[in-house]
Amino acid sequence: MSCPVFYASEPEFKSFLSEEESFHAHRVLRLKNGDQIHILNGKGKRFQAELEFVDSKKTTFSALNIVEEIKNPAYSISLLVAPTKQMERMEWMVEKCTELGIHSIGFFQSRYSERKEIKLNRLEKVAISALKQSKNLFLPEIKPLVSIREIIPLPTNKKSSNQYVFAHIADPVDQPLFKILQKDTHINILIGPEGDFSNEESTLLIKNNWLPFSLGKAILRTETACIAATHSVHLIHALHE
Repeated sequence: MSCPVFYASEPEFKSFLSEEESFHAHRVLRLKNGDQIHILNGKGKRFQAELEFVDSKKTTFSALNIVEEIKNPAYSISLLVAPTKQMERMEWMVEKCTELGIHSIGFFQSRYSERKEIKLNRLEKVAISALKQSKNLFLPEIKPLVSIREIIPLPTNKKSSNQYVFAHIADPVDQPLFKILQKDTHINILIGPEGDFSNEESTLLIKNNWLPFSLGKAILRTETACIAATHSVHLIHALHE
């Protein structure tokens, strides 16, 4: 039987679970003192620990040992997405992209955006739950909503080794992601609203060195495009290992 998995951001320095995780350990899983658990810190480490005192408010643990660690991933992925009107669809996207493995998810407003605010706390909880379920080692940073005007100039930082790409609906279609992806780097993927980017926004993105790419002839929903792009990056790297 596998060990129950919990999340704690700094288990090396704080030997207790959060109130929410403590409640889950005590009231849901009915764990007892002395039971073995795994702890993910969301920063590349998985630990094994022994429960010292199980309580619904503050569960403590001891005998912390690293059982898995990734210090420097060969590549990483950041998503920047225009949120949909229905927040449930963004929650589903965060869940699935966390399961697949992603390092950050940010949100932006553009001309055809459908939502002007997001609930970061709710999305962070969704990401933590997905992290524990998938047992990935990195918890994505959930970034607040900004204007696309703040995002467009990002590639102009000449010191950055990042790659910047954006999903583009065009006729004829742009090149697929696998043809433009720079492997073993940090890739920033921009996914626009379902009304797509305006002509002005697309022109400015290209002018500022964002590379357009296609996810195929079908027009995907925003959350589907996020998941497809994330999985594509992993698949491209896996095929070249």
